[in-house]
Amino acid sequence: MKVILSLIDKQSFTEWSSLIAKNLQILLSSQNIIQDKLIIGAFAPIYQEPIWFQGISPEVLKLIAFPTTEVGTLNMIFKLSQLSDLVIKKDFGFNILGPNDISHTVNPEVILIPGLSFTRIGERLGRGKGHYDQYLERYLGMKVGICFSLQIEKEIPTEMHDIQLDYIVTEKEIINCKLAKVIDKKI
Repeated sequence: MKVILSLIDKQSFTEWSSLIAKNLQILLSSQNIIQDKLIIGAFAPIYQEPIWFQGISPEVLKLIAFPTTEVGTLNMIFKLSQLSDLVIKKDFGFNILGPNDISHTVNPEVILIPGLSFTRIGERLGRGKGHYDQYLERYLGMKVGICFSLQIEKEIPTEMHDIQLDYIVTEKEIINCKLAKVIDKKI
């Protein structure tokens, strides 16, 4: 999948990221996330991850918290922060943009989750570090995968501890994973 993602040309990457932002805005609005001003746990995209905020409304950007690790541990937490306030950190073993240390810790009601591959029923293959897996074990809010449609696979390797997502947003569609699971069982 990493090779496939590396082959996306810059124009397509930009266009697809913008369409993902539009679909994400639709999902958040349809679930009253924006209207109710619920906190959204997001991620600062790394190489080849969709730029989910490209063209997203300022009202959504005010509700964003970004992941970091709890001081002295590897436990992932979220801190309220604006994109412009993010700093380079090594919280997850490599350079990534994250909230500064003085940002307020929050518990997001919705979490946007990156990954390498996803299935329509909400399975996710991450990058192998397990930070999201550990966080999701105790997370009760809405879980939304963010990816390009070419990252949707029929099957991916999963483990017992993997948590299924509620929705997946791509440039082409918003997938309701619970509905997809019901349809998949009927087929």
